[in-house]
Amino acid sequence: MSNIFWKLRAGLTRLDRANSGMWNRFRARRAKAKNIPTQFDHFPEPRTIGAFEVGQQLTQGQFYFAGDLIEASTKSIWSITSPTPDFTTEMHGFLWLDDLAAVGDAESRHLAQAWTMDWIARYGAGKGVGWTPAMTGSRVLRICAHARFLFLDLEKPHALSVLRSLSRQLSYLGNTWRKEPAGRPRLEALAGLVFAGVSFKGREKSLKLANKAIGTECARHIGENGDIPTRNPEELMEIFTLLTWVYRTLEDADVEPDKRLVEALARIAPTLRGLRLGDGNLTRFHGGGRGREGQLDQVLSDSRIRKSRIGELAMGYDRLTAARITLMVDCAAPPALPVSHHAHASTLAFEMSSGRHPIVVNCGAGQKFSATWERKCRATVSHNTVAIEKISSSRIAPEGIVSRTFGERLLDAPANVTRSRKADQQGNWLVATHDGYTADYGLIHQRRIYLSPDGREFRGQDSLSAKSDKDRKTFKSAISAVPILGITYAAHFHLHPDIKTKLSDDRKSVALQLPNKEVWVFRHEGGLLTLEPSVFLDQWRHKPRATKQIVVSSRVLDYSDRITWIFKRVKDKEL
Repeated sequence: MSNIFWKLRAGLTRLDRANSGMWNRFRARRAKAKNIPTQFDHFPEPRTIGAFEVGQQLTQGQFYFAGDLIEASTKSIWSITSPTPDFTTEMHGFLWLDDLAAVGDAESRHLAQAWTMDWIARYGAGKGVGWTPAMTGSRVLRICAHARFLFLDLEKPHALSVLRSLSRQLSYLGNTWRKEPAGRPRLEALAGLVFAGVSFKGREKSLKLANKAIGTECARHIGENGDIPTRNPEELMEIFTLLTWVYRTLEDADVEPDKRLVEALARIAPTLRGLRLGDGNLTRFHGGGRGREGQLDQVLSDSRIRKSRIGELAMGYDRLTAARITLMVDCAAPPALPVSHHAHASTLAFEMSSGRHPIVVNCGAGQKFSATWERKCRATVSHNTVAIEKISSSRIAPEGIVSRTFGERLLDAPANVTRSRKADQQGNWLVATHDGYTADYGLIHQRRIYLSPDGREFRGQDSLSAKSDKDRKTFKSAISAVPILGITYAAHFHLHPDIKTKLSDDRKSVALQLPNKEVWVFRHEGGLLTLEPSVFLDQWRHKPRATKQIVVSSRVLDYSDRITWIFKRVKDKEL
């Protein structure tokens, strides 16, 4: 597609989103407070997960949301300028209420009360950017979930003001939740209706409708194997967390959850277990990070679902384990075009951990840092796989065509991704291929992986080949300018920042030392090895962390080429 088409489409998208914001505020101003409650009739359990340290930072004027930290002299959260849309979402979604409630003392409670009253004064009449169904649902959910904390010692006029505002927000939600995109945003809006429905008498009809609507959304959005279209592991965890809160809240209020909600939870739980590395955190693909510390373990425990998915693909990822080693390999095509705003060109990439220590990791999700970092981290060279001529296996829409707020879709993704798996007493084998480079270079990428039963040896082979007559013609055309140079390619292995590295004098191997003094050695055949700079983006740190990557490069000169490599554990010793 031409750049003109994408510029036109982007312009229409921005106009549509601008109109959407305007209409949200218009609906919010028209929403009327009806049947205003005078008290909470039931207090839902606060199942949301807050961070004590973040709560303490908030009381000291340090505002940390969505990976950004703002230090301000003011203690009013509404007096600071939000640097990013994600920051704004967490502010107006009242996620800070989780953290202040985690502290739970008088100072944090008074601050939460002041911020809530200030929000009502500034934005409660339908002003500002906080009026979307998803943000409103999140806000309502947290006010209800932390009602005991928030309303303790709150003066009666202020308490009635909050209840009046809740009534208006619920009126707005009832009329707008269908306007949110399917998936997490719509579920957040409906979850707010559920929490309010169990909190106040007289909302039985609204609760019944929300319960049924969530069931419908689960049936529509959650796949048969507990997957979601974006293939984002962290997003799946967030959806599972939200649905678990809804399920347990309905159960505690003696309301039977919709059957389709219960079935969705049963499908998602084993998939999430299959997406964890050895440290218990999620693998990081397609815009997803590891989530809040302890969140996954807590929500899996809270769900009370014990089933695991062994030997099966989990949302397109294959999990190989042996002794202390865990591998996660992306063995499916990237998300489809409509939901690829934050998707990565990561086909056949892997992450690896030994025990609780990650060794080989993707660079991460960059959207919480900047538009530039997001674009870089989505590229194939930022993942542990092969890139041809530093070009990504899925093309990202031309830079600037779509703004950071709405994301840049993936174009020309691999059409065919294959995977074959075998496991026996001799080890685990995985063979996978993709054709993401066939259109431009005529080459198929095949990755063969072997993991020994004792977990001490992890071998791989990456090959590129043009087999059909059509593909060979494409290959010849690609090298026609300078045939003697062929086509360059490289396999990248990005290392976690906690890994110490030492390149051998002959530059044929790299020693890797883990924080627990465990030592591995990387060797290769068929290419040139270099140890190069890289970055690791952790959503819970303010800046990218410098690290290293092992790069093995070679050239395809005569329709095919291959490199082999091995990670082998050796005796523990200092480097």
